[in-house]
Amino acid sequence: MNSRPNILLIDDDPSVLLTVGDRLRIEGYEIVTAASGEEGLQVLRSVTPDLIILDISMPGMTGLAFLKKISMPDGRPRYPVLIFTARSNMEQFFTETSVDGFLAKTSDPSNLLSEIQRILDKARRANRAESEGKRSRRRLLILEDEPQLSARLRSFFHAAGYEVISIPDGSSLLDEAYAKKPDAVLIKEILANTKGHALAAVLSDSPAARDIPVIVYDGSGVLRGDAKFPHVDRIVAGNKPPDLLKAVASLLGAAPTASPSH
Repeated sequence: MNSRPNILLIDDDPSVLLTVGDRLRIEGYEIVTAASGEEGLQVLRSVTPDLIILDISMPGMTGLAFLKKISMPDGRPRYPVLIFTARSNMEQFFTETSVDGFLAKTSDPSNLLSEIQRILDKARRANRAESEGKRSRRRLLILEDEPQLSARLRSFFHAAGYEVISIPDGSSLLDEAYAKKPDAVLIKEILANTKGHALAAVLSDSPAARDIPVIVYDGSGVLRGDAKFPHVDRIVAGNKPPDLLKAVASLLGAAPTASPSH
């Protein structure tokens, strides 16, 4: 699946669709555009966006009318919405609504990127909290390329009360992280074609996965416990399951639900 956040950009100005759309694609977002509120509703029949960037002053169905169409009975939009308009005098009005953000088109382009990231991060935290409320087990994604150790880790963490997804290489790491929304990722440092800390940097560069805590471990003796890598939250100089369990429990702020004897 596509690991890039999907943004629906609705504006009747072709230059905005072109320039803003291209800028966001360069930043790593999947962009779908619509030139009117009516067209935006058509898009929503086949696309579920992670964020809608919405102009207000459009002919036909205005942004306000579109917003009403996509809102639930309690007035909250079904999707995160960022109002992006030339009508900067409406900011106070929208602070009293359930939209996630407001930005004037005259703002610095960097402000748009920051606001998008803030809203997406907020939505991910909310989704994760909701997901955790529905499942009793913390979810771990483990990247281990040795089948026997992978099976041992999976069994050990499962016995300790965790839900485990294991993958043998980094090719599907981003997709799995985005799809499964793990509470933490454990990555082996010495892999066949790359290093674990390099994959941690890849996760950090992805808007969809950069807030997931990462533990890098190594049983080869190459990695020292006092090593430091950007984008790595914990380093374990070994691959013993109890040591990894201790690191996970410390990082997530939650004690394991069992004490395996593996």
